[in-house]
Amino acid sequence: MWLLGTAVLLALLVAAGSDPSCYGGVKGDPPFCSKCDGVCSVGTGCMCNNSSKLCLPDINTCSMNSSACCLPDLSWYPELTCCIADPYCFPSCLPDEVCEYVIHRPTCIANKTFYNSQNSKLTNVTRIIECRGSNMTVSVSKNLLEFLNYKPSMSSLLQPNCTKAVEDIVQGQRVYSFTVPCSNGECGDTMVKNTSHVTFWNTLLIPASTDFGIVTVNNLSLDFSCTYALNMQSSLLTVFKPVMSSASLNTGNSASAASTTIAAYVDPSYTSPLQQDGQEQLQMGSTLYFGVYTNFSDPNVVLRVDTCFASPTPDSTSPIKVMLLDNGCSSDQGQYIQVIDNGKSKEVRFSFVSFAIQGYDSVYIFCVARLCLTSTGTCSGCLNTRATTEGTAQLGLGPFTFIGDFSSSASCTVMPVAWLVGTMLTFIIFEIQ
Repeated sequence: MWLLGTAVLLALLVAAGSDPSCYGGVKGDPPFCSKCDGVCSVGTGCMCNNSSKLCLPDINTCSMNSSACCLPDLSWYPELTCCIADPYCFPSCLPDEVCEYVIHRPTCIANKTFYNSQNSKLTNVTRIIECRGSNMTVSVSKNLLEFLNYKPSMSSLLQPNCTKAVEDIVQGQRVYSFTVPCSNGECGDTMVKNTSHVTFWNTLLIPASTDFGIVTVNNLSLDFSCTYALNMQSSLLTVFKPVMSSASLNTGNSASAASTTIAAYVDPSYTSPLQQDGQEQLQMGSTLYFGVYTNFSDPNVVLRVDTCFASPTPDSTSPIKVMLLDNGCSSDQGQYIQVIDNGKSKEVRFSFVSFAIQGYDSVYIFCVARLCLTSTGTCSGCLNTRATTEGTAQLGLGPFTFIGDFSSSASCTVMPVAWLVGTMLTFIIFEIQ
């Protein structure tokens, strides 16, 4: 009776499972590292000194604190600080996963029992789409797709080899994510634009698994898209090579910084950016619109442009300058240079009638911008002071080349005005200097 009771107790203990214990090898093989002066390192694991023989890390001797110290088909157990025989995954697997040895290493994989109990089918496959301004990211469930006999790690966009799958955890599930720039034709992107919005489309192509030489499903195609309201920033995504440049800008006393961009536009709505192939064929006397914006997120900070000037050379220190904005305002009281918005938000807008500087073919534009703390009271208006903690950055664009038909009477009515503006402003600068 005692033997029967003992057997039943042992059976119950086995069925219930037991606490893990450190693996000690079989009759001293492999040896503990302390017995052979072994050393543990990333890539090679634990090896005996002056020998290629593998060894087992002793308790508290694996500085990596991971399964990288363990032999194949062994797992590192942090609570015991040693290797155990059962598969143990750290970090812990998600609710739809189990920990098993894959290529001799503990790995979280799809729990087939879980997905079978959910009666999971292809109709359960969903996409997680994140629209992040200049790019969009689509994520799909790694475990569900692998359970359905797909190979999501080998997925691609319409343009192959444009981007690779990145494994991540999003919304509590293990996913493969693919990020693509929002740009017409980029990675196979298709753009649809109307007067108020722009939409970028692409397709994720997921191949069927061929791991066991048998294909049981058809390849899968998942469309995804992002739609943005058409504005100063999003419109830059709609053209090929817009005229723009960026610099890093912070508040001077902040460790964080944000990209600040200046761009040229051809319309007052700031939704039609000037392209690089057109910046040297501009009509003399036409109006150019300039927008400056920052991605600095602090709601107590706005963007201000203190000065802007035109120069016939790419050297911003050249003494030949035509002032456009001075102390945040138009240098000619708005006659030909207009400041539309400055120091009130994260965007600055201004425009001027195009002109030439006598003796030169091209014009370069330079602006000095700063992130302004609204509490200082120096962010808007025609002010020549700023808080000492506020840093500045210079942004530049160019060259701009203006053309005109001098034989046309219409051109002749525009050219004198444009030349007058350039001459007048240059004279003002030289007089001040």
